[in-house]
Amino acid sequence: MKIKKKNIYVLICSFIGVTLTWFINHKMGYGAVIANGLVGVMAAIFLPNNLAGITYTSSFVGMSSLDVIPSLPVAAIGSLVVSIIFINTAEIYAGIGGKGGTTAALSTIITKIITSIFK
Repeated sequence: MKIKKKNIYVLICSFIGVTLTWFINHKMGYGAVIANGLVGVMAAIFLPNNLAGITYTSSFVGMSSLDVIPSLPVAAIGSLVVSIIFINTAEIYAGIGGKGGTTAALSTIITKIITSIFK
């Protein structure tokens, strides 16, 4: 299997989106909405449209409460899950509204399941 450069960028942007939002939300104490807004605006300013979209979508996972995503390493697992889902469903969801929220919700649920298995 050949690794595409685009998929590496998706992985990196996903990691930054989830972990930065989680950090601003929980460690800095600004809350989920402000953390998501900051990450979303920074992504929109500094990244091309497709990468800004995945960063913003990933940011939704970082908005989760500590009951769902309790630590930064778990947030990193969530970023991996959201990037895998995004890469594998990008063509399926093309042109359909709500794909960011749906992808983030599914990723959060899968991450919670993974962490509860290894608890």
